[in-house]
Amino acid sequence: MSKNVRSIIAALLLFLILPAVRADAAGSGYLLPDSSYAYITADEVAGWPSQALCYARNEIYARNGKTFESAELQQYFDSFYWYHGIYSPDQFTDSMLNVYETANIQTLLEIERSQGEYLLDQPGYSSDAVAPFEEDGGYEAGAESSAALLQGADSSAADPYYVDPNSYIFPDSADRLLTEDEISRLSLQELCYAENEIYARHGLIFSSTELSDYFNAKNWYWGTVDASAWSDSLMNQTEAQNAALLRSEEGARGGYVTDAAGYSYAGIGSYTSGGSMDVSQSDYLFYDSQLRYLTDSDLAGMSIRDLCYARNEIYARRGYIFQSEELRQYFGSKPWYQPTVPADSFSESVFNEFESANITLLKSHEYAIDPNGYQLY
Repeated sequence: MSKNVRSIIAALLLFLILPAVRADAAGSGYLLPDSSYAYITADEVAGWPSQALCYARNEIYARNGKTFESAELQQYFDSFYWYHGIYSPDQFTDSMLNVYETANIQTLLEIERSQGEYLLDQPGYSSDAVAPFEEDGGYEAGAESSAALLQGADSSAADPYYVDPNSYIFPDSADRLLTEDEISRLSLQELCYAENEIYARHGLIFSSTELSDYFNAKNWYWGTVDASAWSDSLMNQTEAQNAALLRSEEGARGGYVTDAAGYSYAGIGSYTSGGSMDVSQSDYLFYDSQLRYLTDSDLAGMSIRDLCYARNEIYARRGYIFQSEELRQYFGSKPWYQPTVPADSFSESVFNEFESANITLLKSHEYAIDPNGYQLY
């Protein structure tokens, strides 16, 4: 099956099966989507009210995981799928910002002050006046891409590497143990698909036409492992336990028969924690690698693969779109990862001093284990 055909099927499936995530939420994207890797000019925000300038300035902090003392700002950013506040105002320092972000905050603040600084948390505050300045992104952009494909638009116009967390039944089944309570919500078909989703992440080629067509429509799936070559050793312990739990529950309900006449994908949902997924420190190898210098003792005993992943985690935080299938799958399963910057547009100048130093340290440890480094697939 060609990738063009797969792209069309992906669009159809996204249109048919994606849950209505954030349909009633206040916003869908960013005010200034490139404020972390390009300088903002006065012309770009000409005519913006002070409130929008204030929110855009604080959006830069929000993208770096800061939580806010202002109830108004916290409420606003909590409504966005991309926001994951993990640093308290006391933990956050401006040293976490890169040169673009630092300059853009100052530019926006100066423009805001020139027309009257916006006062936060006034009685009866509302973000309605800011909404017209938001740009589409993430879930909403994915929906628009699907519609464009359905109308015959060139599929290359959509970002081929963006991985929507809602294209998984469980986007984090490789990183945490599922519970009996949450899988009890799944239909028999979803139980079967959720188990096979774990195998699909590792490239299993399915003999079932139903499963093959379903996973071929996912832009994160690349069938590379023939069933005869499959080994459960390809899964980590968490995945193995989750697969066993899902299989047990499916078997207890009588089992799902694939390729039965009249099967449909319409009932397959995504069981994320809603449009704004919970993110914790455990979702990172080093959640604070942009906040402090890592040390040799921090890295002691890490595998060559984890060293490579930790190094690329710093790029992933900055929205880097990976070309490696392995990294796309790994970071695509992380609720915090939002790929926004193509490799040919990415500049390492977006890194702050901690990130740059930590990349160098991680790389030195990785290449000390093997002069060729970890070999990605």
